[in-house]
Amino acid sequence: MPTIYPAVLTAIVAVFLIAACGGDTASPSLDSTAEPTAVVETEATQEAPTPPLWRYVNSGWVSPSNQQSANAFSRELRVVVITTSEELENFNRNVISKKTVGTGTSLSRAEFPGSVLLVAYLLWLPVQGDPLSVVGIEIDGNRAVVDLELDEDAQGREYPYLYAPMTMVTVDRDKFPAEGPVEFVFRLDGVLQVTLTDTLE
Repeated sequence: MPTIYPAVLTAIVAVFLIAACGGDTASPSLDSTAEPTAVVETEATQEAPTPPLWRYVNSGWVSPSNQQSANAFSRELRVVVITTSEELENFNRNVISKKTVGTGTSLSRAEFPGSVLLVAYLLWLPVQGDPLSVVGIEIDGNRAVVDLELDEDAQGREYPYLYAPMTMVTVDRDKFPAEGPVEFVFRLDGVLQVTLTDTLE
């Protein structure tokens, strides 16, 4: 029978005792009742852009009948302020539409006497695209500044004849003072300027 040395026997007993006790090392525990940390997200508030004072009515190309003062090389800005149906009919008789892009919806936006119709056209240019537009209107008391822009690179087919590019917008009558004439200053590309005074009656 083989002999078991006391030192070896002592080591075997020690191993069994450690295994039986399982050690005293504590393992971390998860508390299922703990509430998760709330993450607060702040959404950036975005203010809606302020709508323009004007609404599009019509644009395109026209041929005014009263053009004695203009020749083929003219660059003359003409403007009209319309406040009644009669004035609009008179304008349509004297300024003949040749190629316009207004729709039934846009043309019906001018409702008198609650609207002020602002019209501008430029003599003369080769017909191409829809180049003239209103880009800004500022009203300060009895003075209104209408900024116009001419697109020199208008897209579309070019036709071999000269007409006047035209733009027409409407502004609510209550945006202007109730009494007194209003001075309208029309500026084309910040350079060409025409001033017109109207009582809006």
